[in-house]
Amino acid sequence: MELAAGIDFGGTSAKIGLVSREGRILDRAAVTMDPRESFEGIVAPVELALRGLLGRHPKERLSTIGIGTPGFIDKGEGLLIGGCENIPSLQGRSVQQQLAGAFSVPAYAENDATSAAAGELAFGAGRRFSHFVLITLGTAIGGGLVLGGQVYRGSRGFAAEIGHLCVSPGGLWCNCGSRGCFEQYASGTAIARVYAEKVHKRTGAMEAVTPKDVVARARAGDLSAVDTLEEAAAWIAQAFGSLLNILDLEACIVGGGVSEAGDVLIDPIRRRLPDHCWRQIHDGVEVLAAELHNDAGILGAAAQAWERLPA
Repeated sequence: MELAAGIDFGGTSAKIGLVSREGRILDRAAVTMDPRESFEGIVAPVELALRGLLGRHPKERLSTIGIGTPGFIDKGEGLLIGGCENIPSLQGRSVQQQLAGAFSVPAYAENDATSAAAGELAFGAGRRFSHFVLITLGTAIGGGLVLGGQVYRGSRGFAAEIGHLCVSPGGLWCNCGSRGCFEQYASGTAIARVYAEKVHKRTGAMEAVTPKDVVARARAGDLSAVDTLEEAAAWIAQAFGSLLNILDLEACIVGGGVSEAGDVLIDPIRRRLPDHCWRQIHDGVEVLAAELHNDAGILGAAAQAWERLPA
């Protein structure tokens, strides 16, 4: 059986999986990672873990390696040229070239949200659509576009930085240097901040919460949490509406940890979306949650490698 290795680099760990063309994860591993380590100190344990997985499946053949990381990645050499401040030693280097040389197979590095879109197209909620947008709601907001049944990467591989759409001119400063960016209002980080502000205003209590806490409390009926997700949904509907008017898409998919809120988040996005785009463009558009959840990183990295591997 031909396999792809899907490798998902996060801020504190790398997840590695062996994935079939049909999207079945045969085996997996995780490597704890110190983001302050050198490039070699981060990549070498990942390489070792992948060799360990392959050693458990001697009858299978590794055909390609897919790598997902935050940031801007040159689509030719796989060089990470910026936007990955949480793993600084990867910047200016190519994990793609390192692993391709180590395993003598083609390797392909991709922005992690673009990888997630490839995963949903191949194995998840995007299978029914040829034109869709995916946003990932986490610490920040990532984005991926599928147009004409293909992942759209743009001229240099940097397309779909949807978290940095301006939704509030003159609004909050963003770490990208711009003001009013979408992710300042609807990312997991923003949702946790807004909820804490609401609770303090309404009760006087000071409480540190995570986005998952807000989701859980909204599902349990906490009105401050429900209001927070309603506000996030309004920003998300605004962003989706703009993209629909430009691209005439079939579906808008919400991924990342916050999407586990389910209908508490998805329903208000659906209700508000018609306010932000032409009726004729909105007709028939589906708004839905991503399907791959915890496996999105591994499956997305593998899917984009399968897609880019020459026939």
